[in-house]
Amino acid sequence: MFLVLKSVKYKLIPYLRISAWALTILCFLLILSLGASYYVQVKRIRAIHETVLSIFAGMVVGLIVRLSPGHLIREMLTFKHTLFFNLLLPPIILNSGYELKQENFFRNFGSILTFAFVGTFISAVGIGVLTYIYSFLSLESLNVTLIECLIFGSTLSATDPVTILAIFNQYKVDPKLYSVIFGESILNDAVSIVMYETLSQFHGSEIYVSSIFHGIGIFLFSFAGSMALGVVFGLGCSLALKHSNLNLYPGIESCLVALIAYTSYFFSNGLHMSGIVSLLFCGITLKHYAYHTMSKRTQRTTKYMFSVLAQLSENFIFIYLGLNLFTQDVQVFKPLFILVATVIVCATRYAAVFPLSELINLFHRTARGKRGDEIPHSYQMMLFWAGLRGAVGVALAAGFMGDNAPALRTTVLVVVVLTVIMFGGTTARMLEVLGIRTGVEDGGDGDSSDEERYPMNVTGNGDWSGGSTPGVGRDRRFRRSPPGYVQGAHVPTPKANTPCCCSWNSPNGQPPNRDPRRTSRSGTLWSAGSDESDAGEVLPPAPNMQADRLSELRQLAELGADGKWFTALDER
Repeated sequence: MFLVLKSVKYKLIPYLRISAWALTILCFLLILSLGASYYVQVKRIRAIHETVLSIFAGMVVGLIVRLSPGHLIREMLTFKHTLFFNLLLPPIILNSGYELKQENFFRNFGSILTFAFVGTFISAVGIGVLTYIYSFLSLESLNVTLIECLIFGSTLSATDPVTILAIFNQYKVDPKLYSVIFGESILNDAVSIVMYETLSQFHGSEIYVSSIFHGIGIFLFSFAGSMALGVVFGLGCSLALKHSNLNLYPGIESCLVALIAYTSYFFSNGLHMSGIVSLLFCGITLKHYAYHTMSKRTQRTTKYMFSVLAQLSENFIFIYLGLNLFTQDVQVFKPLFILVATVIVCATRYAAVFPLSELINLFHRTARGKRGDEIPHSYQMMLFWAGLRGAVGVALAAGFMGDNAPALRTTVLVVVVLTVIMFGGTTARMLEVLGIRTGVEDGGDGDSSDEERYPMNVTGNGDWSGGSTPGVGRDRRFRRSPPGYVQGAHVPTPKANTPCCCSWNSPNGQPPNRDPRRTSRSGTLWSAGSDESDAGEVLPPAPNMQADRLSELRQLAELGADGKWFTALDER
């Protein structure tokens, strides 16, 4: 037994050292990537983006590792789809849902769904059919079945415009265009994965007409079920935060919020549904319902923690893509097929964007009576330019089966790198050519951090606000209530020429109207903007609270009568 343990020890030590060298290389590349990002932004270099630099840095290091003797480090640096789906992708999706500008997103929800569902379907089927037609030419010994071509099409239909969205953030592009491209890309990834998994179930079997309806049923059930799971997890977390005193312990509260979000992702994947959809809608639900019941420290912690993890994952993914060009185990390059696949990807993206945009414009002109285009031609061109492919397709390609799997896998990888370099590297120039508005300040819908809108908040005793007590982190439009105020106390009218450092932030000096979304667990309004020393302070109730309550109920009834039941439910 001792000899066995000793032999395992001597085998394990070299393995740990090699893994340490592999991780050192990755950390060095990440530092280099972030440093390049800083330099590019400071110098305002538009000709190239930092993600393209990350890919080139990964390619250089991958080539060096490929030419060097030994294979252990190369095997450790090889792209692994399990690592991507379980470690790198969740932070990006969670941060996307958590930082989503909900007002712009749902205002353009119809256009986003059209491009995400119909556009992805057109792209996937188009790539699959054209690839199947190309296979009939029997060039480069490529012979694939129709179902393999459709799986290949669903893989390459996953867009990932991280580069373009980063440039949009930097130049403050029109929020409408940003929200459409952002929403389409996030839902597009989820649709592509669900479509890929649905088609994979028919691999190796004959396809009948009934199989098409069966596949559509599986797709719709998986997407709807995943979305419901994400909303349920988000609402469960929101209720737990609301009906507990977790805001007194911001460390535990922050950990629970992150863990519940990740649990929705893994639980959905375990049920053979889409973890991306669940995590996206869980993040949206958490931001809409749970964010305003968190302590201020938890708000800051979750916001910056999710943002930092997402940025690290994005840089790591682009480095990984560059490395994988030379560290992939089995590589079968078919240059002609790679060129044809790139052209097919661009052609199907064109067919998915421009006809659907015209249909959306026609609908808004006829059904809603608008004179202008909902999606003008410059926006359509930018939507087409945002069709670059990403790491989701590379990760899905790892599951290819059959004799042509290595060639298809290599083709997907090269097409992804080419589209990122071609489209991502020329985005800034395209903004100038198309004349798209930049420098637009987006007020958003209140989803931006409180620290950015109200960087400093002085309390009555001169301390800077920043705490974790009940009520903090809520709407700071009103200054905190004067010391000594208790619930139900009479609000004295200040005398003339009497200085008051704690007045109501309203024109007439009276308490603001009740907001049903800003109530505490006892049903009264929290003193928004208070710090940790204000644990027991709440805003005094309005003088005529019963009349306000009746007016509120009457408004909710009118909303329900108009069919806006969701607004009434959301207010509840």
